[in-house]
Amino acid sequence: MCCQVFIGKVPRDMYEDELIPVFEKCGPIYDFRLMIDPLTGQNRGYAFCTYQDKTGAQEAVKKLDNHEIRSGKKLGVCISVANNRLFVGSIPKTKSKHEILEEFQKVTSDLTDVIVYMSADQKGKNRGFAFLEYESHKSAALARRRLASGRIKVWGNIVVTVDWADPQEEPDEETMSKVFFFLFCSLFFVLRIQSSQ
Repeated sequence: MCCQVFIGKVPRDMYEDELIPVFEKCGPIYDFRLMIDPLTGQNRGYAFCTYQDKTGAQEAVKKLDNHEIRSGKKLGVCISVANNRLFVGSIPKTKSKHEILEEFQKVTSDLTDVIVYMSADQKGKNRGFAFLEYESHKSAALARRRLASGRIKVWGNIVVTVDWADPQEEPDEETMSKVFFFLFCSLFFVLRIQSSQ
């Protein structure tokens, strides 16, 4: 369990002097980072608060998610998830998983795997995007910054689309049992129809 929480929906003219006292009520804080736009001097609407232990982080989510920080302004607070995966678009559809892995290993460090989805209607072609899996969040963040710079080329073209992939939550056992039951019933229904023909 992570000790860090992500704080969203922060009013743009709010700073640490107002936020830290609110979050300190949930437990001892190890680190607090409010993201600031260097051009405007205002915050970017989000922050990260790291507690000394996971109990503080859990308490912050429980007490401060949807907390009205100012009149009509409610915070969004959730456990921060370290993301090791990037989404990359504009991949030539003829490239294989191995070719994509090889090409991105040339321009980024610590790339461990590539996830590619094949096209259903165009046999042997990918869907034009891939997910790049890195050893750590730090490696993924460095790769994202590098690929988004507009200076890095893959297969002779500048990388057009790169962003964080949405973290995938593993379904719980109850959900999976419902899925298996549905699949079993569907298969039974199909077999029954086929045997009656």
